[in-house]
Amino acid sequence: MEKIAIIALSCLFPDAKNPEEYWQNIVNQKDSTSSATAEEIGVDPTIFHNPVKGTPDKTYSLKGGYIRNFQFNPSEYNLPSEFVAGLDNTFKWSLYAAKQAIEQSGYWGNQNVLAKCGVILGNLSFPTKLSNQLFSPIYQQAINPAVRELLQYEDFNLAVPSATKASLYNAMISGLPASIVAQALSLSQINLCLDAACSSSFYAIKLASHYLWSHKADVMLAGAISCADSLFVRMLFSGVQGYAENGISRPLDKSSRGLIPADGVGMVMLKRYSDAVRDGDNILATICGNGLSNDGKGKHLLSPNPKGQVLAFERAYNEANFSPKTIDYLECHATGTLLGDTTEFNSIETFFGQNQAAPLVGSAKANTGHLLTAAGMVGLTKVILSMSHGVIPATMNVSEPLTSEKGTISANKIVRTATAWPNNNAPIKRAAISALVLAALILI
Repeated sequence: MEKIAIIALSCLFPDAKNPEEYWQNIVNQKDSTSSATAEEIGVDPTIFHNPVKGTPDKTYSLKGGYIRNFQFNPSEYNLPSEFVAGLDNTFKWSLYAAKQAIEQSGYWGNQNVLAKCGVILGNLSFPTKLSNQLFSPIYQQAINPAVRELLQYEDFNLAVPSATKASLYNAMISGLPASIVAQALSLSQINLCLDAACSSSFYAIKLASHYLWSHKADVMLAGAISCADSLFVRMLFSGVQGYAENGISRPLDKSSRGLIPADGVGMVMLKRYSDAVRDGDNILATICGNGLSNDGKGKHLLSPNPKGQVLAFERAYNEANFSPKTIDYLECHATGTLLGDTTEFNSIETFFGQNQAAPLVGSAKANTGHLLTAAGMVGLTKVILSMSHGVIPATMNVSEPLTSEKGTISANKIVRTATAWPNNNAPIKRAAISALVLAALILI
């Protein structure tokens, strides 16, 4: 199959409203995570916080990668401003990133091209701040009396925000964002959202590629967003004890004990490679292979099955039709959970070891936190910018490097200081990015 050209790149990540700011953050080893405030949680965060892991109905970590000081102009889109202003950040962040990508591509205002552009987004199918507010009266009515009776405490009230004037469209949070983007930017009728957990970005890119290969679209926006209700996410990962108790994310480090969840969105604009060359587009990178699989049941939610990971690797390289030995760098999923990172390293060893390959490795999650559905976009953005600048930024917080069982990935393979891209003067740079849980590996 024909290669897919990436002709534009956009993002809204913690501390970064565009790829240039994100690049400066990771080059400067900036920690863009912080403690939640009432702005993120909706109430005083201390109400739900207890540092003791396993305390019922409490989160033992409030650390996260948050989007703050975001400026959004609803009048910039082809929908009524009042309607757009009432939408959840899931929609607003998606609109912002889509517009940013189209502008970077050079096709902003070119309706002939945009009319043949589809949009596919990975989107976490969890409640958001405004969808929760819409349903909070139902929660209050149904749950308050039962809890009062159980506790024998008549003054009990759920600490959830009351309903606001937010648009009722916020109730359709899972699938509607892609449609809103298409309507607001006058794109084609090809638009949908999907949820493939941490692999959503690459599933979206794969499906977008199929629309290009089949000529049902000439251009595609693809990417993913993570904008679930912060309190919901805090409680979820506290329940599975997925956080680092000290609040420090240490991907690829033996002392790491958990992840830090984060918010954000990333998108790419895609085109068939031959069309991009023909039209003189600025080609940032080309997608040569995108291997997907289902990890199936592993030891734990945060520890996927290595067989599924290896299968994703195999499929990606078969599609790309080149040797793993040619890969200079692998951006790992590496969330900071010791079991998950060890599983990933051993999967890498199984596949790369049998191919006598040992690329450099790293992870940006120590900088941004784990963007869940949008995790793949953080890695993809980092790799594209690294190729452009000829430098691989350091993976932060690695003091006891994790290694694979047989040494295919040794301590000196983890990029811990800014490193020149291997074979920087070579005509082609090659990298892989993994996004696991549902296993995916993309090659550029």
